[in-house]
Amino acid sequence: MKKYFVLFCLLCSASAFAQFKLSGKINRYSGTELLKVNIPKVFGYYEQNAINIPVAKNGTFAVILPIKGDKFGDLIFQTNFHLLLLNPGKTLKIELNEGDKSIKILSGTASTENTLLQTVNVEEYPFFLQTEQFYIKSDPATMNVQIVKPYFAMLDKKIALVNQANISPKNKKLIAAELKYAAYNNIYELAELGGVNQANVDKIIAGVFNKAEVKPETFPAGPQYYTFINNYLKWKEKSTHARSDKWMGATKYLPDAVTEQLIYQYILGAINADNKILASTLAKSYLKKFPASAYKADIEKKLSKLN
Repeated sequence: MKKYFVLFCLLCSASAFAQFKLSGKINRYSGTELLKVNIPKVFGYYEQNAINIPVAKNGTFAVILPIKGDKFGDLIFQTNFHLLLLNPGKTLKIELNEGDKSIKILSGTASTENTLLQTVNVEEYPFFLQTEQFYIKSDPATMNVQIVKPYFAMLDKKIALVNQANISPKNKKLIAAELKYAAYNNIYELAELGGVNQANVDKIIAGVFNKAEVKPETFPAGPQYYTFINNYLKWKEKSTHARSDKWMGATKYLPDAVTEQLIYQYILGAINADNKILASTLAKSYLKKFPASAYKADIEKKLSKLN
């Protein structure tokens, strides 16, 4: 009986934190550049989430990444970010080159979905943000023709590639959703660039965001979704002239499961910024609303370490 109990405990432990094996080689490795992977707790980059990957003198590396469920992570080398999809229990072997931005998927049980991920390029910088001629003087009708329609046509083609790929339905949904939310986020970037044409730019953003569904297509959702929700709340705050209170905004507009993860991210941001007052205030409201949150122990542990 004891033997079966031990086996049960091992299985539970493995399911709680599974593993993803990442290995490969850096060609022309100088021995000085750092290699690391950032796996967001919810979204965004925090140095506290970065895992340093030891690299041998000949440029080879291998690391076991503990992950809880399907996660997107950025492999970072020479300030270049390469998006990877990490599924529990899978493996991936890659090749990097020092001095350029390339990544080559070589083999592994996660190679098909990650090759696809490089092809569709979720984090591709959009054409309309590369030159101000698209937005600085144009009226909404012109921007719809020159920006919105062609950009979302490109998005549709990428999603079609995903749906045709020989990968699991779950991974198709994950990648397609991240592509869509990344497109929303790129449209929202115009909010920072509109300048004298801000009123017209705002109409373009409103046209996209008014049609956007805030309920995630997959859950847990990927980092692009939570970045979108963060942008959506800022847009709602501006368009409805609400007071600056992301907590209330999240509670009002979002499903509870999304609110739980998003506010957890805000609390982590305050903790990482060493802002004890803000972190404690957010945590108090958060734990009142979500007393059984899976993040409760982590929040309390991190808060106890703040000065």
